[in-house]
Amino acid sequence: MNAGGSGASGATAGNTDAGNDGEGGPLTEGGAPGGTMGTQDPPGTMGDGPYPQPGPYNLPPEALSHLNGAPTGQVLGPMVHTLTGTYMGWTPGWKFTYWVYVPAQYKSGHAAAFMMFQDGSLYIGNPNLSQARFNAPTVFDNLIAEGSMPVTIGVFVDPGSSMGQHVGGGDAGRSRQYDTPNDQFGKFLLTEFIPTEIAGKYDLVTDADGWGIGGHSSGGIAAIMAAWYYPDKFHKAITASPSFPNTGGVFPAEILKVSPAKPLRVYHLSGTADLPGWFAANNQAQMDFAMMGYHYRYRPGTGAHFPPAAAAADFPDALRWLWRGYHAPP
Repeated sequence: MNAGGSGASGATAGNTDAGNDGEGGPLTEGGAPGGTMGTQDPPGTMGDGPYPQPGPYNLPPEALSHLNGAPTGQVLGPMVHTLTGTYMGWTPGWKFTYWVYVPAQYKSGHAAAFMMFQDGSLYIGNPNLSQARFNAPTVFDNLIAEGSMPVTIGVFVDPGSSMGQHVGGGDAGRSRQYDTPNDQFGKFLLTEFIPTEIAGKYDLVTDADGWGIGGHSSGGIAAIMAAWYYPDKFHKAITASPSFPNTGGVFPAEILKVSPAKPLRVYHLSGTADLPGWFAANNQAQMDFAMMGYHYRYRPGTGAHFPPAAAAADFPDALRWLWRGYHAPP
C-alpha cells in the first residue's frame, strides 16, 4: 500500500492535490551554511484518509536490519533531564530519561529535521520492552538512506518520574503530563527540554514543517496536543492508539471548533481490540479531521492497545507518509 503524501497545512482530504507547500515559520535564529529553513513540496492527498490495516502485525524489514547498505546512526543515552520549570499539576524535580539518535549523514553546521517521541523506551528498541519495540533508530537509518525521510535528529523521552524510570499507563504523573488537555506539556518541551538538552547541541531546521512529534496511547494524545497548542512549532504528528478518552471529552471535540484548520498533518490508528472507547474515539477523530479538511491518515485494524504491534508494523510507511515532500536545507 502506498504511504502517501506529507506536509503542512490542512488541505481537503480526498483525490485532489493539497496545493500547499507549508506554513512553518522561524523558531530560532541560526547560521547553518545551507540556511535553517527546509522546504515542503505540495504533499498532495495520496495516502490521506482512512486505510484499513488488517493483521497479522509483524515487524517490517526496515525495523529488523539495515537494508541496501544503509549506514548506522548513533544512539546516545540514556541521559536524564531534571525538571526545573513550573507546570500546572506537575511535581518539582521529576526526572526524564531520554535518548538522542544522530544519523550517520548528520553534519554539524547543516540543519537537520527534528522528531521527538513520548514513552521513548517503546520506540528506541529497549530490549527490556520486547513486546513494544518500534526499533526507531534502525527504521530511521533505512528511511534516511532511501530518501524517504530527511536527515533527522530523533529524541526519545520517557515521562517524568521521581526516579527517572519508565512508568506505564497506570501512573498518575504520566497521565498528568500526557493526558491533560492544556498546553503545559508542549510548553515544557519548547521552553525547557529542547532548548536545554537538544537545540544547543545540534543544528535543527527552524520551520515547523521540519518538526514532528509522536507517541503511543497517552504519549500519542500528548503529541497531538503539543502540535495543536503549538502549531507554529510542530506540523507533523505520528501516533498509535492516542488516548482521546483520557482528555475528558475535550478531544476530539476540539477539532471541530477551530476554523480554518490548523496546519497539521496527523497519523493515527486504533483497533477493535483496543481499550474500551479508544476505537470509537479514534473513528470519531478521523471523521472530524476529514470534515475540517486536515491532512490525516487513519489505520483502523484489529490490534490491541498494548503491545502496539499494528503501529510497529506500519511505522516505516507511516513515516514515509508523514515526511513526503519535505527537504532539509543542504
